[in-house]
Amino acid sequence: MIPLLKPANTLPGALHYYVAAELLKNLSIITSWPGGGMPADTVILPAARVILSFTCVTGPMFRNKVHDLACDSAIDVILLRCCLTPGDILPVTADVTLAGGGLAPFDMHDLSLYRHLDRKLWLVPEAFGGAIRLGHGGAELCLVPPYETLVERADGIYRSASELAALLYPSKTN
Repeated sequence: MIPLLKPANTLPGALHYYVAAELLKNLSIITSWPGGGMPADTVILPAARVILSFTCVTGPMFRNKVHDLACDSAIDVILLRCCLTPGDILPVTADVTLAGGGLAPFDMHDLSLYRHLDRKLWLVPEAFGGAIRLGHGGAELCLVPPYETLVERADGIYRSASELAALLYPSKTN
């Protein structure tokens, strides 16, 4: 078990903290994942029944591993992909296999982090379609995304990226 504390300006730490804060009521303890072909920055959040991983390698690398791990463990697996770029926004995507609850595995790829106006965090598709709401109960598949227009989608992605940037580069106030 390792403590999950507020990150110290590391991209994997910031992403783990950002997503785990939505999935867990108590952020004090998470468990390292012992390998299995997943990236080194992989942890399990037992209370949320989610394995959370980070890589800066582009897709489709690790997609088969995510699917296999979800099937073998009967737990949802979220792989976050992000690399720092010179652009204005942190490009975060997620590959997800939902396999908790004994249901058949369901894969979704290239989802974006989205912060709704109601403060809930989502993983949303490129346009419209199924989306995943992240909450204390874990990852929940919803057939309708939390936005009505692509402008609303863009606003939510920007809100999420801004929050991540604030974790990575906290302002110094006296």
